[in-house]
Amino acid sequence: MVKNYNIRNHYETHHAERYRGLQGQPRREKVKELVAGLKKQQSVFTSRPDISAADVKASYLITDDIVLASKPYCEGEIVKTCILKAAEIVF
Repeated sequence: MVKNYNIRNHYETHHAERYRGLQGQPRREKVKELVAGLKKQQSVFTSRPDISAADVKASYLITDDIVLASKPYCEGEIVKTCILKAAEIVF
């Protein structure tokens, strides 16, 4: 939990000049804009609920194939076999 004093001190020392002129409705709009931007950034780090068991199984099998082949994933034959296995499992 961030202390109010720390937030206020940071705002007054780093952002006061930029936002000092905003009062009333323009200030509310700017706050909404900043909150929307923050939520958009945070959505990148949330877990995806639509990941199915088939997707997870396919990723483990692909990883297993790469490890067993002892080759990087960028080689054509490994990529082909991995994509075929993933397609069989997912679809």
